[in-house]
Formats: sequence, structure tokens, C-alpha cells
Amino acid sequence: MENGQEETKVETVTNDAVDDEVKNEKPVSNVEENATKQISEEPSNELLERIKTQIEFYFGDVNMQRDKFLIEQTKLDDGWVPMTVMLNFKMLASMSQDTDVILKAIESSELMEISEDKKKIRRSPKHPLPVYNEEYRKAQEARTAYVKGFPLQDTNIEKLKAFFNDYEPFENIVMRKYQDKEKKLQFKGSIFIQFKTLENAKAFMARESIKYGDTELIRKWSADYSVDKAKEKEDRRQKRSEMKAKKSESGKEKDDKSGDENESEKDSVLPKGCVIHFSDIPDKCTREDIKDRLGELDASIAFIDFKIGDKEGWVRLQGENTAKAIIDKMSESKVLLRNKLVTCRVLEGQEEKNYLIMAEEQMANSRTKHIKGKKGKKGRNTQRGQRKRRNSETNDSVAAKKMSVD
Repeated sequence: MENGQEETKVETVTNDAVDDEVKNEKPVSNVEENATKQISEEPSNELLERIKTQIEFYFGDVNMQRDKFLIEQTKLDDGWVPMTVMLNFKMLASMSQDTDVILKAIESSELMEISEDKKKIRRSPKHPLPVYNEEYRKAQEARTAYVKGFPLQDTNIEKLKAFFNDYEPFENIVMRKYQDKEKKLQFKGSIFIQFKTLENAKAFMARESIKYGDTELIRKWSADYSVDKAKEKEDRRQKRSEMKAKKSESGKEKDDKSGDENESEKDSVLPKGCVIHFSDIPDKCTREDIKDRLGELDASIAFIDFKIGDKEGWVRLQGENTAKAIIDKMSESKVLLRNKLVTCRVLEGQEEKNYLIMAEEQMANSRTKHIKGKKGKKGRNTQRGQRKRRNSETNDSVAAKKMSVD
């Protein structure tokens, strides 16, 4: 099936910024008068097929999950969309601006219907849209593969569609892109391809070799790719934290000492009623999975105390007494993580107090450890000369102001 889209992670991917491909294709205000002249001769079968598959993509399960403009249009007249509106979609208009040609192309479509006056089209009520819930998203992911190894230059969605037409039937292709320093989109050389069925996806992944030109393509299941990227992201986050810690300023020690008296006896200064505990977490669950699920519940997350492989975890939210509101949005205090219902609860009483004090102590210990490490470096610098020591102190002072405790 011919269709396509582009992913841009400013990831998030984003939120996404795209050019003229289908994913975020926006209808133009009007069709330019000097656009391509209407086709006067009989359209080729190839053109008719391209138009048909493009229309079916617009009204297909994938696009109708996120195309806000088309979704709103289908709500206005029992699903019917005027051809004058359809012609405002750039990709379709680039194929033909002749409504007779477009209608002829979809006469054989099982998905689409044409109105009696031939002025409107709609997705057939015989093919209702699926329910876009967690189960559906998991099914989408299960039949999606990550493929890498395409040329960074001179690769476009049409070439990719033509290439994959020789393999198992697919529903959608996402070209992964990023913004360069000039905010122009650049292809990453990798895609996500969603197949029509799980069996199609398995057959594609089971192929011994798939080459694009002379290059052997790297293939992974989408779920496995997500886990690998989450691990890489966590590693980078930890390295960044370590680098920031090394730049902490020794003068911060005075602030730590002034707030250190009777630490074990005083109450936590972190907000109360903000910690959610997760238990019996699936093995491949990541911090990003937890973040995404709570994000769907409009949670404002301050910190996630969890790493891949743990069976339990804690999420500290921003603001006092915010955890209960998020739990109340769940069904029976459970949330779906990696296709498994995980039980959640709000920390209360002494258990909450102990956890918050522990969190503060860990933050304070981390600061102290980094400060002591910096003091040791200062001692070595003193032996090398007074000027070096002064320079070190000045640079550290600047870095400390940027340090993030949590």
C-alpha cells in the first residue's frame, strides 16, 4: 500500500516538524490557478492505482488515528468529505486535480464510498474505525519493524514505497528525520514500517537477507528498538549527571552545612502526597514507558525512581497531594505497562515520610560526594601553582549555578 510519513524527534518526536510528506500534510487554502493542467487523456492504470491507495491511506486506520483536520471534516456530514476539500491535499492534487479521475480511481475500492451526486466521498460504514486504545497501540507496535541502512541523501518516501512493494504488504512507512542546525529536516537513514498483519511482519523479519542496493539492512522489532534506545538514553543521562557533578562548586558546602542540623529529626521539605508506588513491573519496562503512561493521565513528573529490571518503582510528582488525583484516573488503581496491568498506590504516613527523607538524603549525599571530589582536585591544583587554583575556583562557581540537583 502506498503511503508514508516522517518522524522528527525534537523526540517525540516529537513535537514533529515535517515537510511535504503525508504524516503532517496540511490542506492548502486553495489550489493555485497555474497548477498542473487537468488530464485530458485517459488516465493510466498506474495513476489510478496510486490515487486509490493515497485516498485509502487518508481514510485508513493509521492516518485517521491522528489527522485532526480530516477527523473534523468527517464529523460534519455523516463521514462525507467534499471533493473540493480533498483537492486541497497537496499529495493528492499533485497526482490529479480532475475529480472524475479521482472518483474513477476509487470506484473499485472496498474501503471508500462515492455519493450519488459524485461530489463527496467517505470511508464506508461497513469498515468502521478501530477503537484507538492501549490494546490497539500494542497491536500496531507488534507488527512494526525498525529498519536501518538507507542512504542519507536522495532517499524519499516514493522510493521507499517502491522498494517495499516487493516484500510483505504494509500499511505505513515512517521516515525518521531530525532538524539540523539550520532547522532543516535531514533523513536519519532509518524507518519504521508497519505491516498489514502480524503474520506479514513475522515473514518480513524472518527473511534471511534484505539489501537496499549493496547495503544489508539492519532489522529490529519496534519494541526491541525502543528498549535499546531507552537504555542508551539512560546511560547518557547518567553520564551527563556525572559530568555536572564534577563541576559542582565547593562553596556549596556551606549551604549544605547550614541545612544539615538535626536532619534525621526534621520533616521532609519535599511536597507530601506526591509519590506513587508501582509494583510487579514487567521485565522490559522502561522509565519512558512509565513516563508515557502517566503523561496520558496528565501527570507532572518530578522524578522517576526506577531502572530496567526492577520489580517496583516510585514516581514523585510535582506539587503537594497530586498523586491521588492521578490514581483516581486509573481503572482500579492499575496502569498498563508493556501489556501488563501494574498496581499503583499513593505512599502515605510513615512510609511516605521515610521515602521522602531518603530521597533528600540521596540528593544531599550526591552533592557532598561531588563537592569532596572537587576539593581533592583543588588540592592537587594548589601544588601546581596559585594561578591554576584560582582559575579552577572561578570555573567551578559558574558551573555550580547550572547544576541540577534532581
